[in-house]
Amino acid sequence: MKLKAISMTVAAATAGVVLSANAGVVKTEGEDIIISTKKGGLELKTESGDFSFKVSGKLQWDYASYDDLYAGIAKADDKGRKGYIRRAEIGFSGKAYGDWKYKLSMENKDDTIKLDDAKITYTGFKTVDVTVGRWGRDYGLENTVSSSWIMGIERSMMYDFLQGGEGNNYGIEFATGGDNYTAVFGIHNDDQTDEKTGEERLASYVVRGTFAPVMEDNMLVHLGLNYYNKNPDAKNKVTLGTTVGLKKGYELKLEIEKVKSDSEYLLEAAAQFQSLQLQAEYAVRNLKSDNANSDVTVSAYYAQASYMLDGGKRSYKDGAFGSPKGGQWEVFGRYSDVNLDIDSATDDVKLSSYTLGVNYFPTKNIRASLNYVTGKLDDDAVTADQNDKGSAVVGRLQYVF
Repeated sequence: MKLKAISMTVAAATAGVVLSANAGVVKTEGEDIIISTKKGGLELKTESGDFSFKVSGKLQWDYASYDDLYAGIAKADDKGRKGYIRRAEIGFSGKAYGDWKYKLSMENKDDTIKLDDAKITYTGFKTVDVTVGRWGRDYGLENTVSSSWIMGIERSMMYDFLQGGEGNNYGIEFATGGDNYTAVFGIHNDDQTDEKTGEERLASYVVRGTFAPVMEDNMLVHLGLNYYNKNPDAKNKVTLGTTVGLKKGYELKLEIEKVKSDSEYLLEAAAQFQSLQLQAEYAVRNLKSDNANSDVTVSAYYAQASYMLDGGKRSYKDGAFGSPKGGQWEVFGRYSDVNLDIDSATDDVKLSSYTLGVNYFPTKNIRASLNYVTGKLDDDAVTADQNDKGSAVVGRLQYVF
């Protein structure tokens, strides 16, 4: 009898363990709903996967100290130091009826809450996904990587001069792909207005294709090609601006009136050998104006490398790199170069920037980064009354869910 009582006690304890293991499943009148918090956010989905709802977001807080070129123009205090929220976002995404995906996200920008993404994707065609709404265009390798997982605190200043990946715009996109390739074609409304009517009536199209000829556990090779074109009617003004590799640094602006042609192409190349990642991009943008001697050609490139000190590597999917896996410490370096060939100027305007940094990923949700940035502007007319060189130290604390 005593042995039987012990057996019943063990059985009851075992049942309790089983019940605890299944505590994440909620029974409903329809399908079972699975609740997940493993990525730090909240996700609900049906057992079949046809319906889902997810809450996600990010918070990036930066602190920077500037000198010379950067501190001369930056909106900082007298000591050239500033703390600011770089990004604060919250979003809702999911799936409905198996073939429909949706995403809605908001961001805090310049102390104002604004709409970031609002899109619907239909995947029922199997070979081609169709997306309509508002979102950031797939353009360029570094631009396609989430701001949460890029190597540096900021992307290369090369992207400051490109329109293909600029901002979030309304449009329609067709995308296809396989295990080692992607192809995207999109038509979007552009963020430019007619100077006379004030109407935003410009349309642009963008094409991106990627191919990974080598895609193994310890080795990856990535290649990509992008093209962007829009149809200005010689009534529009284009403004080129950069902060020379820093968010809150020196701001150089160049305005081009009566633009009648605006196109650009971008080449991507990257390789990953376990913990070592190499990446470079090259872009050319041609702007033609109805005004005499006002054409501008922008040529730019950057090259960067990173190494995970404790054996990790970055994930890769659909032509873009993601968060690091298996490592906590990463060091990286980058060189960026931009050349502006302006018909009306005697000499080209040249800009360059070096960035050195270290990243720490204590958990899958938290990232701490420290960057040292130097910038140089070779143009006596622009920097006649101030330093043409500068440096900055920038730190970031990030939480994503």
